[in-house]
Amino acid sequence: MAEIPRFNMPLELGVFLGAKKYGGAKHRNKSCIIFDREQYRFQRYMSDIAGQDIHSHQGDIDRLIVELATWLRAQSGDAHVPGGVAISAEFAVFNQTLPAIYAARQLDAAEVTFGDFSAVVVQYLTA
Repeated sequence: MAEIPRFNMPLELGVFLGAKKYGGAKHRNKSCIIFDREQYRFQRYMSDIAGQDIHSHQGDIDRLIVELATWLRAQSGDAHVPGGVAISAEFAVFNQTLPAIYAARQLDAAEVTFGDFSAVVVQYLTA
């Protein structure tokens, strides 16, 4: 049986962009940032998204984190949002710690649910 790709994110993005364009005043002020692995790859799959400012992270998680943190600071106006380099470094530490947290909870990484992962993140952040 062939694997069928999940299209949740494109669907949710479409709903978001539709609400922004056709929704009430509070929806028109919404903003988002869109990332893709390759520059202009979206044109092969979703030509209707043309006109959006799509950012390419080129498969580099650190680049994605830096760009996203910069965007969050600019959009929120919150000077307390840390820089992307600091967030990326903390993310690396978290990923190194993850196997030990899973082991302590007797979880195999392959069986972790979203709820499990959320609890692990809370545990890490509050430790």
